[in-house]
Amino acid sequence: MSSLAAALAQRLGAEHVATDAEACALATADLFDWPGAAPAEMVIRPGSTEETATALRLLAEFGRPIVPRGAGLSYTAGVVPQAPAVVVDTGRMAGIKVDAPNLTAVVGAGATWQALAAALAPHGLRAAQASPISGSVSTIGGTVAQNLPGGMDGILGLAVVLADGNAVRTGALALRNAPPFWRHMGPDLTGLFLGDCGAFGVKTEVALRLAPEREAAFGSFAFETGAAMMAAMVGIAQANVVTRAFAMDPVRSRSAMKVEAVEALRTAGAVAARAGSVYRAMRDVAGLARTARGAQAEAAWSLHLTADGVTEAAAEAGIEAARRIALGAGGREVPPSIPKALRARPYSIRGLVGPEGERWVPVHGMLPLGQARACLAALEARYAALAPALAEAGVTISHIISSLGAYVTIEPMFYWRDRLDALHLNNLSDSNRARFGDFPANPAARDLVRGAREVLSGIMDQHGAVHAQIGRFYRLGSRMEPGAAQLLHSVKAMLDPRGRMNPGALEGVQGCG
Repeated sequence: MSSLAAALAQRLGAEHVATDAEACALATADLFDWPGAAPAEMVIRPGSTEETATALRLLAEFGRPIVPRGAGLSYTAGVVPQAPAVVVDTGRMAGIKVDAPNLTAVVGAGATWQALAAALAPHGLRAAQASPISGSVSTIGGTVAQNLPGGMDGILGLAVVLADGNAVRTGALALRNAPPFWRHMGPDLTGLFLGDCGAFGVKTEVALRLAPEREAAFGSFAFETGAAMMAAMVGIAQANVVTRAFAMDPVRSRSAMKVEAVEALRTAGAVAARAGSVYRAMRDVAGLARTARGAQAEAAWSLHLTADGVTEAAAEAGIEAARRIALGAGGREVPPSIPKALRARPYSIRGLVGPEGERWVPVHGMLPLGQARACLAALEARYAALAPALAEAGVTISHIISSLGAYVTIEPMFYWRDRLDALHLNNLSDSNRARFGDFPANPAARDLVRGAREVLSGIMDQHGAVHAQIGRFYRLGSRMEPGAAQLLHSVKAMLDPRGRMNPGALEGVQGCG
C-alpha cells in the first residue's frame, strides 16, 4: 500500500492522497450504522477525468477494490464497503460550464446542486433535473449514481471511468465536435450508468438539461387522516396539475412548522425578491409567523403544493385545480408557508438530524398511484404493532410523502437519541455540533430501527414499490425477472470483470452483490 500511495501521490499530488485512520474511517461512513463495515485503505481526490483514469489504471495494476464517493449522504450502505478498498472522492471535480443559449450545462461530478443553482441564477435558469433537499452538500455525481425519486430524465450524458481506467463518454458527451445538447442518438448508454450506485464506474462529468425559471403558485391543506390526504395527493397527481406535492404527518408537521418556519423567516428577502412586491413579502412573513405560533396546535396531516407556469395566472390555475381536489377530499386550506419557504431556500442539511439532535434514518418506496393508499394503510397498521417496542426504546416515526409525477413516494423516518457519527457532526453548524455532539451511544435503539426498516421495506415491496439508492439495502436481484437479472450481471461482468468497482453494491444481483 505504501508504494501504491507513493505512486498515486506522484500523479495526483500528495495533498490529495490520504491514508490516516480518521480520513479513511470517514470516507466509508454513511448516515446509518452498518455492522461489518470496513474503513478505507486510502482516500484519493482526483481533480479531473484524466486524473481519475490515471489513478484507476494504477489501482487496476495493484488489484485494489474501488468505492466512488460524493458527499456520502446515503442511508443504504451505498458507500460502505465490507472489505478494505480505495475510496475515490470526487469532491475536487466541481467545475461548472453553463451553455445558456443551448440550455445545457456540463459539471464536474463533485459539484453540489447549490453551487449549480448559484451559477445558473444570473441566467434565469435552473436544472431541469430534480435534486435532493440536501443539495447544499450532496453532489450531482452522487445523485446520478444513487438515482432520485422522479427519475433522471434531466441527465444528458456522462463521463465515466471504468475499473480498468478506461474513460468513456455517453449521450450528449459522446459525440465529436458537437455541443452537448441531446442524450438520445443510438442506444441509451447514459441510462446504463444511472442509479448503478457506482458499481459500473466512477462518474466524473455530467451534462444536464436546463430550463428557464418559472412563475410559481402555492397551496397547503390540512387533513384529519392520512387516508384523506393520500386520496387528495393521488387525485392531484392523476390530474397532473402541480409540479410538486409533498405531505407530512402530524408529528413531522409540528416539528417542521417550528424548525422550517423559523428558517423561512430568515429567507424572507429571497421570498420578497421572487414576489417582486414589498406588500407580498410582508404578507408572506406574517403567514410564516402565524404558522410558527400555531405549530403546537396543529394536529393534522398537511399537504403542500407548488405549481409552475409561464405566467403567474397559469401557475395559479394549477393550484386552483388542485384546490378543488383537496377540498373535495376533506382538506381545509391553511397558509402555504412551508412550500413558499422551500421554494425560497430549496437546500438544507438541517434535517440530517432531528429537531433535538436525534439520529435519523428513513426507508422509502415509490408506489404506483393505484397502490399508494393501500400501502399507507398497511404501514400504519404495522406501526401499531411496533409501537410498544419503539416507545420503550425512545424511537419515533414520522413521514414525508411526495410526488413529482405519476407516482407517490412514501418515506417513513425513524428518530431516536443516539451518538452522532463524524459524518453528521461534519455537516452540522458549529452551534448544533456543540448542542448535539455528546449524546451517548444507543445500540439497542439502532438495532430495533434496523429490523423495523427491513419490515417496512418489505411491506412497500408487497405493494409494488421501487427504490432509489439501492446500495446494499434494497433487494434488487430477488425482484427482477431472471432475464433482466442475467442481463445486469452480464453488463457488470463486461465493465468490471474482476468485481473491483464498489463490491457489494446493487445488493442481491449476481456479480454485483
